Amino acid sequence: MRISRLFLEGDYQANQTIALPKEQAHYALTVLRLKNDYLIETFNGKGLLARGKLIVTSRRTADFAIETIEESHNESPINTVLVQGISKGDRMDYSIQKAVELGVTAIQPIFTERCDVKLKDDKLEKRRNQWQAMVINACEQSGRNVVPEILPIKTYQAWLTEAQSNENLFGLVLDPYSSMNLTNITPPQTNTPIQLLIGPEGGLSENEVEQAKHAGLTAIQLGPRILRTETAGPAVLAILQSLWGDFS
Repeated sequence: MRISRLFLEGDYQANQTIALPKEQAHYALTVLRLKNDYLIETFNGKGLLARGKLIVTSRRTADFAIETIEESHNESPINTVLVQGISKGDRMDYSIQKAVELGVTAIQPIFTERCDVKLKDDKLEKRRNQWQAMVINACEQSGRNVVPEILPIKTYQAWLTEAQSNENLFGLVLDPYSSMNLTNITPPQTNTPIQLLIGPEGGLSENEVEQAKHAGLTAIQLGPRILRTETAGPAVLAILQSLWGDFS
């Protein structure tokens, strides 16, 4: 029987009873329709997993009585940062959800030349918060106990300038016209972040690809077919997990 999972921040302690926040209580009682004394598990987003019982205190409130605590050991051994050109609607949502399921460490949304999405000021942070909520949902579904961060949204140039300042930069930029593929690439040292640069709808411009290569990223192609933006990120992550990660 599959145990329901909830995201619950905090430092867990054995035999501790925690009042569930309003959203988690609603999800457990109304959406999942869990009953008193049901076994559930929670994760704090930083690697701790707790198992215990749901204690229903009213129609809309519930507590979590912790019985056991353990540390997570199912994170990917490779450190991947998906640098994703912002795409419209469901495409961006899909990229984020699948990247989390495939073990991404962090996601960096960027505005590129061909981005059609226009976000300013407070809308930037609102959208970032929406994406972060999707990350948490994907962790609940996939069994991850460490929550990847949606990094502050940047322009392509701002991200590239920051990336260039890192003397240990290891990055890959998807370019369907490159002659290189992932089997030609030597993996970086353990825990070195692998920056994966993916364009939006319409891809990166030739100038952006050249700038990335000049900054030290390696241009690669995934095969003879050009993938959509929402497919490219998950595809390259799956390949990296097979080559260097924990897919077997």
